[in-house]
Amino acid sequence: MTELPTYPITDRTCPYDPPAGLLDLQRQAPLVRVQLPSGPAWLVTTYDAARTLLDDPRMSSDMGREGFPTLYRQKMRPVLKGSFMRMDGEDHAFYRQMLAGEFSVKRINALRPEIEQTCDELIDRMVRDGAPANLHQAYGIPVSSRSICRLLGVPFEDADYFTEHLEALFDPHRAGAPERIAKSKAALSQYLDELVTRKMKDPGDDLISRLVAEYLVPGKVDRPELLLTSYLLLAAGHETTANMITTGTAALLMHPEQFAAVRDEPQLLRGAVEELLRYLSIFQFGITRIATGDIPVGDQVVRAGEGVIVSPLLGNRDESVYGDPHTLDVRRHGRPHLSFGHGPHLCVGHTLARIELQVAFERLLARLPDLRLAVPESEVPFRTETLVFGTLDLPVTWGDAATEGAR
Repeated sequence: MTELPTYPITDRTCPYDPPAGLLDLQRQAPLVRVQLPSGPAWLVTTYDAARTLLDDPRMSSDMGREGFPTLYRQKMRPVLKGSFMRMDGEDHAFYRQMLAGEFSVKRINALRPEIEQTCDELIDRMVRDGAPANLHQAYGIPVSSRSICRLLGVPFEDADYFTEHLEALFDPHRAGAPERIAKSKAALSQYLDELVTRKMKDPGDDLISRLVAEYLVPGKVDRPELLLTSYLLLAAGHETTANMITTGTAALLMHPEQFAAVRDEPQLLRGAVEELLRYLSIFQFGITRIATGDIPVGDQVVRAGEGVIVSPLLGNRDESVYGDPHTLDVRRHGRPHLSFGHGPHLCVGHTLARIELQVAFERLLARLPDLRLAVPESEVPFRTETLVFGTLDLPVTWGDAATEGAR
């Protein structure tokens, strides 16, 4: 019996290129059997197969199902009440509907001026403190965390406390990380609990206030459900957006012609953000599901009870969909990428993430037009063995071309 290839595969020779072993699997078939820590599963390697399966209601997100695939060796806990990301069908649809208005284009666009102001204030501070700077700490993290604070309704005076614990939550590489992460999880959970109490007494124009008034008080959800939903939005949105700001900037700086194009032709910005999302595919290991029925995919069939891991990284590098897919091209026009998923579980916060990225890159390139790496490219540290790919430390510098103040 042929031994299955072990997944995940993490050994990249170039930080922006998928591992060679992963591309080898893509050349074999749209569905390839691999060995996860939890057992055998199907790896979905092509764009069309990924969209087919993510759109199919017979694909379950429920980790509590027997045989659910996992990248980790520990047994998965049953889905908690309110953990809408791991629900199916009507249960999942209820929470999506509850959050739909909060992430509408109109509501998120209303946040744009505040995100612009945040970006300008942070760049002002960077310029004031002088080069070099660690862009992740000075810009990526606070842009993301302040946006989350505004969305949830965290008072401005609490933002630094909130950001401090967010940073600890998503920095697993420093000494004492497990203890700090556990402490910060507890601190954030307690803070959100206290915030709900405050919003019940003194509501504002924010997500938690509206969910309290429209769902908690009428009894449509209970307090633990509301708290878990708030925490999931916080955890799912912060690290990925902060990391995309940092790693996206690194990608532009390592491709100077692309940096110059976006800087000099602002009309390219929106498409450039989509291309960076496609090219980086930072949620690199994939989306886990289990089949509840037999699902034909081309000439192959996923049988009921079989685990599936959909790889946006491979789907976004599918040569049959994207011409020259391993090249960063901010002028690219093509089919929508898979970096926010697809189908019923499409990332609920994708509109907010897109606005944050558009504003963050636009202000950074406009204010620091000669931004450049402060170290050789080979010294920029990338993490390739974690669920979210990217660089946490990005030393940058700039010269006299920094522009003054906000626009």
